[in-house]
Amino acid sequence: MNNSLISNYQTKLLIMDAADKLVEETPFDKLSVTQICEEAGISRATFYRCFKDKFAIAQWHVELAWAQGANEIGRTLSWKEGYYITEANIASRNLFYAGVAKSNDYNAIDNFAPRLRRKTITETLTQMYKVPMTERLKFQIDATVELEVHLLPKWHYGFYDVPLDEMCEWVADSVPRELFDLLNTPLHPRSSRPPRPLAEPRPHRII
Repeated sequence: MNNSLISNYQTKLLIMDAADKLVEETPFDKLSVTQICEEAGISRATFYRCFKDKFAIAQWHVELAWAQGANEIGRTLSWKEGYYITEANIASRNLFYAGVAKSNDYNAIDNFAPRLRRKTITETLTQMYKVPMTERLKFQIDATVELEVHLLPKWHYGFYDVPLDEMCEWVADSVPRELFDLLNTPLHPRSSRPPRPLAEPRPHRII
């Protein structure tokens, strides 16, 4: 990674940290770019070089988490492995995501995430596995996206008092069987076990 990419990543992370801190006191919908910039110690111009708006912060982070985990399901990871890596990354930002999830804006994460995941699963099936897309598979993808985007996040907010590893197993076991069987054995399995966080992530109590 060259220096400009490293710098861009570090700046985005700085902005993410600032927004993460601010949502502890201010609802995300009421949070302004100016507040985020002041907390991060950057100019508005720097912010807009990184993100088009405040919703893009969560979009960037969830894409990063999925790129390492869920988007690799069927490619280099099994369902459970992909879920665990993604959710372990997201768990460190639970309060931020809880705030973002309450927004109804078109670009909010609850609207953005299903579009992205549906697109990625479809591409894995049709482009990498060369599986024809049927109405049955479309339905199974939609059912899986509902699990991932609306049910799995409840673990983060304390609805299910189990370790993340077990929660990911439950979700993987709930993926429709045809879709599960197609993608559970990755095309190019990683030579070593996927990285795990240093400590088992635990849900926040936000009920």
